Amino acid sequence: MTYTPLSESVEMYRTTELSLSQIAARAGIDESELASELRSRGITLRSEDQGAVATTTRS
Repeated sequence: MTYTPLSESVEMYRTTELSLSQIAARAGIDESELASELRSRGITLRSEDQGAVATTTRS
């Protein structure tokens, strides 16, 4: 299986205590992109990470 930075970052968020911003920085991706991907997979952002990104709403 090949992992992309985004899918690997989702797994890292699920399995570690690293913050959203730390994981995004390590992967070289935008925090809002990672947050959107987490939400699309049904993963709730930790309370300390919710303020790190603006809530994205799809119309």
